[in-house]
Amino acid sequence: MPEPSIDNAVDLNRCMHDVRNALAAISSASEVLARVELPHAVLRDAGIVVGRQVRQLTARMAELMVHAQRGAGNAGRALAVSDDAGLLAVLGGLLSDAGYRVELAASSDSGYAALTQRAPEIAVIDVRTSTGTAFTLGQRARGAGFEGRMVAVDGSPPAQDRPDPQERGDKSAIAGFDAVLERSFEAAALHAAIA
Repeated sequence: MPEPSIDNAVDLNRCMHDVRNALAAISSASEVLARVELPHAVLRDAGIVVGRQVRQLTARMAELMVHAQRGAGNAGRALAVSDDAGLLAVLGGLLSDAGYRVELAASSDSGYAALTQRAPEIAVIDVRTSTGTAFTLGQRARGAGFEGRMVAVDGSPPAQDRPDPQERGDKSAIAGFDAVLERSFEAAALHAAIA
């Protein structure tokens, strides 16, 4: 993901303004969507607004990460991989708070590309990403020569998304990963896992 160009406090103020507007629009449209008695066209339009504003908010997340990382100076690099936007935002924020320059990837394919091309020091990967294909991401990255620390975030996905337990082995040791966190992890557990 290319790093947005951020030059001054005016850019931060504009970015925060855009984020607040997107959140307000999502909130208003969500209230409309909760009213099932409204005509279908109104509900459809509210759904379109939510989709558009979520994309706007996602675009601004990368910009906000750059602002957050400015004070970190020459920080180490970290990668967060998840197709769950909420988890991705949490991981990005926690890694940034820990002093890392963070890159976000929303699929296991883009995560693999970032691991092998940019070689971050730390990678935190939601193994449910791309309907479970991220389970093999650690093993593939190690096979391609990635030497950084990799932490898996695991949970309880639907049975069809989970590999056969014999293929996967013990839940505490997913092939290629240095540590495994439960999906409901605390910040302290993430900090311990990346140490």
